[in-house]
Amino acid sequence: MRRTEKEKRKRARNLAAALIFILVPLVPPGTPAEASDERVVEASGRAVLLNQGPYEEATDDWNVMVERLESAIRRGKGENVNYSVGNSFTVPTEILEKLKGRNATLALHTSNGVTFSVSGRDVSETGWPVSVQVGYEPVVSEASLEQVQGYPVVKHFYMREKEPYPCRVNVHMALGEENYGNLAILYYYDENGDCLRQEDTFRITADGHAIFGLDRGDEYVVTVMKGYRVASGDTLSRIAVRHGLTLSALKEANPQIQNPDLIRVGQMVNIPNP
Repeated sequence: MRRTEKEKRKRARNLAAALIFILVPLVPPGTPAEASDERVVEASGRAVLLNQGPYEEATDDWNVMVERLESAIRRGKGENVNYSVGNSFTVPTEILEKLKGRNATLALHTSNGVTFSVSGRDVSETGWPVSVQVGYEPVVSEASLEQVQGYPVVKHFYMREKEPYPCRVNVHMALGEENYGNLAILYYYDENGDCLRQEDTFRITADGHAIFGLDRGDEYVVTVMKGYRVASGDTLSRIAVRHGLTLSALKEANPQIQNPDLIRVGQMVNIPNP
């Protein structure tokens, strides 16, 4: 549940006073991290921009990161400032204030081919920090994973703090060039229902990357399957026949479609293996 404004301010004061930013080097300084050299235009209907060309060399030095971030903010060209961190970090309110509304992005490189980022364009609320403690081992129940049986689970990740973030936090992950063009599907684990619920989708880029927007910490699973963009005149029945599927199998692969009779042009539909 989202904190009250009073709780947000109290937490922000406590964390800001401590100026917490837990830093554990991930890669040696000067090790470049590669990014996509194409611009991505959609993630669940949201415009998402990938930095063009190779990333600047990531740093694990706080002062260097701040200097780079301030320079990127002044230039206002949408640059990524790349920072190597461990799997536990906090972006304090001071950094969110610097970024707020500005055309620059702080990219936080963790392990396992996963990067978290905060774009100034997404920051409007700065009342409390972005705190992330991420792990990558499977933690969801075996019963819930049966929902996606037959589809490759390419990533597990979870946050120990299941708290809302003050702004959208993008998570970028390398899923392999062999998955180019397929849909990466993000599920969160509903503990009460002991099931996976679809949260987001993203068409995997040519270099094998996907991006999802998160608004909170949770337990997540990413699978890969084919995707189809709904065209004029399509119905789920027609899409099922076209792909050699039963209608029930197509419905089962698309729990996000609450009314099978109402699909819209341009909507992405998950296509399971026949």
